[in-house]
Parts: sequence; structure tokens; C-alpha cells
Amino acid sequence: MAEEELAEAIELEDETEEVPDNFVDQMASRIGIILQREMDPTVGATEVTKYIYETTYPNKVNYFLDAMEMLHESHTTDKYAALTWSGMISAAAHNKDYDTFMHAMLDKMIQGYYGMEKPDAELKDRKFSAFTTIMAKTFIKMIELNTKLTDTAAEIYSHVVRKEMELDAQAQKDEDEGGITLPNMAKLYDDVIDYLSVRSEFKAKSLGEENPYEHVAQLKERLGQSRRYVVQDVMNQRALEKKKQLELELENQLASAEELILAQEPYVEGLALFIHEKRYNYKFLAVEKIRMTLQLLGSIVGAVYFLVGYMDLWGMDWIDGTFVCLTMILFTRLAGGRSRFKSFYPIDVSKELEQYSTQFINVFRNMSMEQMEHFLVRQIKLDRNRNYLSMIPEYVKYLFAIMPDRKNMVITMDELSELVENAEIEIAKAVRGQV
Repeated sequence: MAEEELAEAIELEDETEEVPDNFVDQMASRIGIILQREMDPTVGATEVTKYIYETTYPNKVNYFLDAMEMLHESHTTDKYAALTWSGMISAAAHNKDYDTFMHAMLDKMIQGYYGMEKPDAELKDRKFSAFTTIMAKTFIKMIELNTKLTDTAAEIYSHVVRKEMELDAQAQKDEDEGGITLPNMAKLYDDVIDYLSVRSEFKAKSLGEENPYEHVAQLKERLGQSRRYVVQDVMNQRALEKKKQLELELENQLASAEELILAQEPYVEGLALFIHEKRYNYKFLAVEKIRMTLQLLGSIVGAVYFLVGYMDLWGMDWIDGTFVCLTMILFTRLAGGRSRFKSFYPIDVSKELEQYSTQFINVFRNMSMEQMEHFLVRQIKLDRNRNYLSMIPEYVKYLFAIMPDRKNMVITMDELSELVENAEIEIAKAVRGQV
């Protein structure tokens, strides 16, 4: 609410307060008078900072930029622009209000640069933004007045780089939501470097002629270093924030202690059912072999009696042999049918296995490497699992194989493989201990 009220107050002030036509001229003249009057440049810069803050903040900052542009029109007044900026930086370090004004000025420059609010300026057949020109000329004049002000220029430039990177990141974030979209143009901080590069160009007419713009080239190198440092710093901060966010999301995603305790029962039951189901085929085939053998023996006996009757041996004719053969075949089909051996077949527990496995998978998906390792160690030491130790790694692989959306697992494939290998080592130790 306070920000909205301040914005409304500024808008109301804009509508009610009239700015004189020569407001920019008066401001530029006043800045020059203050700096000429004060013998100490530091005191003069402080006075100027106080004046421009009281005169332009918060809704007339753009007029201050116009005044800076006007001061740069003459070689006799451009030094006042440089002294004003250096004084503003010094004052901002000790006064929160002046620091707020400095950032508001830089924000206004960036806004005006992307909004192309001023006509371009030409330099050696190249066109540069007016805001680029103001900033670059001010930096150049600062180091011409005092080489120690190079650090001050680099500090201002660093603020611009950081602000534009934040603006670019916000624009990319809001682009899909219909938010702000930056024009497809070079960044202001890159444009400043290009301006200094063009300004420092010099073609010597004779051998050994010194470049009069060498200080501009040095300034360009210094600002380039600041740009690289700030860009790397911002990228490191973003990477750290992203890492913290991922860690927070992972922490929220990890299975809780209560879930780990409740998951033990489905795991143990599922392991027993998995082993039962794994042995199902072997038991089923064993029963089938016995059943088919009985049927085959009955059929062979019937065939023997048929041949004996057909050959009139042992007092049997072919009618008796045929009757006995058909009786034996019918008897073996009835006595050796699957329904008669139903009690001998193993029970199919696939549905129960799927039920318990699904219950554990919901927790397994959210387990970290450390959680899963501790969980398996507890299962290896559990008395109920002593007869199933060798099957624990196989059951883990089975759970992973039937798991839907494996990409949503907390642990990776490499971690899972390492987990299974560690489990096999622990099982080998447990088996040796039992022996």
C-alpha cells in the first residue's frame, strides 16, 4: 500500500507541478556555479549531490540526465558532469537517500536506452545511444581529471551490468506470462564498451607517435574486467540459488521417517511374495511333469493290452484288449486331469505381489541414496528376511523395473547400481556371520 500511495503521489505531483522550460539550463548552470564556487572539489561535489537530489528526486531524474548531456556539449563544462557523478558515488556510500537516487538515475538510463527516448549520437561513422554517450563521456572525463577515479567509474559501470542482467533475467522469466520483453538490441554495458573502443582508435601517421587516447583504451580494459567479474558473480549467485532451491525441493520430496517405518511391512511381505512367485514356474512344471507322466503310463498300459488282445495272447481277444485300452485312456484322463492335481499346484500370488510392491514403490521413489542404504541394511539384519538374503538385490531390481515414471526418482541409475553392489557386500558379510 505504501508503494502504491507513493506512486500515486508522484503521479499527482507530475500533473500539478509545472516544470519551467529552462529547467534543464538552470540545473546545469547551478551545478557549474556550485563547483566553481567551492575550492575543495569534494565539498563542491557533496553540495551538488544534495542539490540535484532535492531538485530532481523522485520524479525529475530524467531532467538530471538532460543536464548531464548539456554539460557534455562544451569542453569547459564537461568536467562538471564528471565531478557530479564522482561526488554522487562518494555521497551514496554514506547516505542511503543519495544511494537510492544513484540507483534511480541508473534505472532511468537503462529505461531510456531500451525505450530509445533520445536520438542517437554519431562517433566516427558509428551511431550510439545518447545514454551510452553520456555515460562513456562522463567516465572518460573522470579519469582525465584524476586517474584514481577509474575505480569510481568501474563501480558505476558494475551497477549497470548487474541491473541489466537482473532485468534480462526477469524479462525471460515473465516472457511466457505476457510480461516485459526487452528489445532485440545490445546491452547498455556492451554499448559503452563499444563506444570506448571506437573512441580509443588511433592511426599513427609516423613511427613512434603516441596514442592520445591511450587512457580511453585503458579505461575500456578496466571496465571490461569489471564486466567479466560481475557477470561471473551474478552467474555464481544464480547457480547457488538454483542449487539451494533444488536442495529445498529435494528435502521436501524425500520420504519422511514415518513413511520409511510404514514401508518396512510392504517391503518384507513383497519380498516373500516375490520369492514365492519366482519359484512358481519351477513348482508348476514339476507338478505338470508328474501329471503328464501318469497320463502317459496309463496310455502305454492301455496300448499294451490292446496289442495283447489283438494278438490273442494270454487268453484275451481283440475286443477285450480294445476295451481295456479305452478304459485306461479314459481313466488316466480323468484321474490325471488338472482339476485332480489342483491342490498340488503352487498358488499364484502375482496380485498380492503387485499390491505390496506398489505400496513400497511410492516410498522408494522418494528415498535418497542414504535413506535407501540404511533401509536395506535394516532389512538384511531382520530375522524374517534371513532365508531371503540372496534375493534382496533381485527384489530391488524388480521394483525398479516395474516402477512407473522412473525419471521422478530421487536417486539416479548410477546410485542405484552402487546401492545394489553395497547390498550384495552386506549380504555376503551377513551370510558369513551366520555360518
